[in-house]
Amino acid sequence: MDFLHPPAAEDLLLRQAGQGQPQALAQLVRRYQALAYTVALRVVGNPQDAEEVVQDAFLKAFAALAQFQRAAKFSTWLYRIVYNTALTKTRSRVPGDRPQPFETALEPATGADGWEAVRRADQRKYLALALARLPPEDALVLTLHYLAEQSIAEICVILGKKTSAVKMQLLRSRKQLEQALTQLLPTEFQHLL
Repeated sequence: MDFLHPPAAEDLLLRQAGQGQPQALAQLVRRYQALAYTVALRVVGNPQDAEEVVQDAFLKAFAALAQFQRAAKFSTWLYRIVYNTALTKTRSRVPGDRPQPFETALEPATGADGWEAVRRADQRKYLALALARLPPEDALVLTLHYLAEQSIAEICVILGKKTSAVKMQLLRSRKQLEQALTQLLPTEFQHLL
């Protein structure tokens, strides 16, 4: 259950957005843009394309809001649109156009003291470096599960895969992440998580 966005409040917001109320549309963008950007970035690999993907995905989602069935969470539906839009973007690339490495799009934690903020910044930095060493779809599965807090069933919907495939990919991705962290921080990685 999403405690930050209770279902009743989310339903009201979606109804208002469906009626075209600008403040509701803006609130949905604020609520989901950071993780939508992270999902897009994991697929396309560079910030400029990721920004374009997110903008296109929000436009598509808002245009199709009347068709949203509410059988899944709005975030699941939106991330599916972001994922498909990002895949389309990567297919339209010029051959040989390689994505550049990136850092995670998440904001630093607020309210932490100076040392805690530094520790969290180091965690984000090394996790981003380790995730960048993984195949993009493996990094995406970890991002969806741990950062976007999507369930395995929701990831199946977003990626269009079966439950067993997502579970195996998540398991494999965790092992790859551990190996990447071990390479980056041979003795320190246990304290990173």
